[in-house]
Amino acid sequence: MAGFEARRTVYKLDFEGTDLEGLEVRMRAGRLGDMLDPSNAEIGLNIDPDNPSAEDIKAVRAKFEMIAEYLASWNLVEDGVPVPATIEGLMDQEPAFVAQIFAAWQKAQVAVSGPLPSSSSNTPPPDLSSIPTESLSPSLLAS
Repeated sequence: MAGFEARRTVYKLDFEGTDLEGLEVRMRAGRLGDMLDPSNAEIGLNIDPDNPSAEDIKAVRAKFEMIAEYLASWNLVEDGVPVPATIEGLMDQEPAFVAQIFAAWQKAQVAVSGPLPSSSSNTPPPDLSSIPTESLSPSLLAS
């Protein structure tokens, strides 16, 4: 039997009305495990900027690597030269800039889509009686 591969969602981040207006960033949806990891809740980790530990630096680096993993594309340029949408391109940016991208990405992933068009409310539900079904064997129910 052929497997099913779920299509990955790509979000176009919205910076309208911010100081990043004009920036176009596309990011793939995060994995549930990354989203539920408490250490990924925000960019600003509790780090002493005057005396960061090696573990603090590793944690920040891991967070930026995770963001870069999901970064699909952006229209960022420096001196007219496109900045690659890679870990190297991301690590060359200011932390506050990356934090704004991260915040927009989080917001896009939890945003609730708007209401359905009014024409959809008149559509009757599909007839499910024609869908083939089968009962599970007791051995499958136990697992």
